[in-house]
Amino acid sequence: MSDPRIEGFGPNLLQSLSRKTEPEEGQKSFLAHMKESVERVENEQLKADQAVQDLATGKRKTLHETMIQVEKAGISFQLLMAVRGKIVNAYQEIMRMHF
Repeated sequence: MSDPRIEGFGPNLLQSLSRKTEPEEGQKSFLAHMKESVERVENEQLKADQAVQDLATGKRKTLHETMIQVEKAGISFQLLMAVRGKIVNAYQEIMRMHF
């Protein structure tokens, strides 16, 4: 008698999961979402760098706007690293599974 909670797990499930499937029309793949997120974080970093440079050269007069931009870039980067950590942890957990 098999346990109904684990019924369906086995080589066939692994094969179906390992097949590359294209996202449906109008949907982005996970990789596309990740690339877009990395690009957004990179843009925030570039904006922060430019804001600091503008403050140092006198083009920007307000310190608080510069600090806001730097903090936005920092928070974006921290979020990206947290997501990366979750992905790595999920991958490691999957690799520890025994089928």
